[in-house]
Amino acid sequence: MKTAPSSALLPAALLVASVALPATALAFAEIERGSLTITTIGRVAYNTNLMGNATDLDDTVFTLAPTLNYNRAAGLGTIDASFGIAANRYVDYTNLDNEDVSASLQIGLPTPEGARQQGGFNARYTDTTEVDETVATRVRAKTWSTGFSGTYRAGTRTDLRANLSYTDTARDVFSDRTSLSAGLGFDYSDFLGGFGLEGDYRYTDTQSSRLDNTADTSIDQTSHNVSTGLFYKFVSGLRASADVGYRWIDRGRNETADARTSDNSMTFALKLDGPFLPASRFPKLTSSFSLGLQKGQTLGLNDRGSTTLVGSLGLAWQARERTALTFNASRSQGLSSANLSTIDNVVSLGVTQRIGERTNLSGSIAQDWSSYSATGRSDRHTRGALNLGYSLNRNWQAGAGYALTLSRSNNDFIDYDRHIVNAFVSCTY
Repeated sequence: MKTAPSSALLPAALLVASVALPATALAFAEIERGSLTITTIGRVAYNTNLMGNATDLDDTVFTLAPTLNYNRAAGLGTIDASFGIAANRYVDYTNLDNEDVSASLQIGLPTPEGARQQGGFNARYTDTTEVDETVATRVRAKTWSTGFSGTYRAGTRTDLRANLSYTDTARDVFSDRTSLSAGLGFDYSDFLGGFGLEGDYRYTDTQSSRLDNTADTSIDQTSHNVSTGLFYKFVSGLRASADVGYRWIDRGRNETADARTSDNSMTFALKLDGPFLPASRFPKLTSSFSLGLQKGQTLGLNDRGSTTLVGSLGLAWQARERTALTFNASRSQGLSSANLSTIDNVVSLGVTQRIGERTNLSGSIAQDWSSYSATGRSDRHTRGALNLGYSLNRNWQAGAGYALTLSRSNNDFIDYDRHIVNAFVSCTY
């Protein structure tokens, strides 16, 4: 499966235009007070399960991946842009040969001292073939995404918020999907003994189609959500809030068994966000915490939008100068490539160790669970990874790694073991 040359032209043009790079200036030096670098990675990997299911196809894949990066942090604004192509060649299954393309642009708006506004813009394009675990097979997907978020301080106590995002994904199997979401909100702080008042409006429009036409499983949804509530900010930075609101959803008749085209209901939310361990008492620990009740803004097939507990927990501990440990846990709602709602839970532990001046060792172990209420499917994955990197000099690095995935499901087709062993060399200029 080859990437058409035209698919790469537009993201390439986006990157070149964003950094205002003349055609004759492809020198790896300072450009408009930003640095231009190119990193090329050569990798060989043996994969015991290429498809992410019980078929157990194994092969060796060779990858050559050059990436052009532009970074500008001068002044008060920031620009980060990249464009890369990864050519993948398989020894036995040559029909899987492909070129993956990616491009991204992130702009942080200038925020001089005393500025009322802050925010940023991002855009990204990917054209990749990867295992999609929600449908248990390799999927070729081309995705455009862009977004903006910002805040404006309208007064000493009032902040206004706005965000906008758009995503367009085309897949060679299963559903294409476009999603547009926008939000407006305000915070009014420091009244009622330190409490604040907040209000939000959120809009989402999601459209999808089924490419293989084996069933009418498209999604056509729009949702509106308004809410208001109180919040309180602690000295540590932790923010607690309680909100009440109402949600309107209009959807296609084919999306539920009873052909219901609307799903309107009250919403309630309790949230905690922010660091929960003060840096003054735990200088080597960085913490983050988020917990809340949520109703999905986009509902999968036969999903009536029940309230779900979602959240995340993160801890980073710099145990020693050369040793760092991380712990992460999360629970979230999702939408699979087959338009089914998912509940995803993940717990992971990681460690990095610097050995001498040139060697880095890292390892991780994780467990995740996914459930699909519409079909009763339940998946569990146990994952592990170990990576060793060595810096040959300022420009050249080499390394090797091992990754393990043990997949267990009440669907026998998704029961499999995967082992990946790889070695790489990279060069940056």
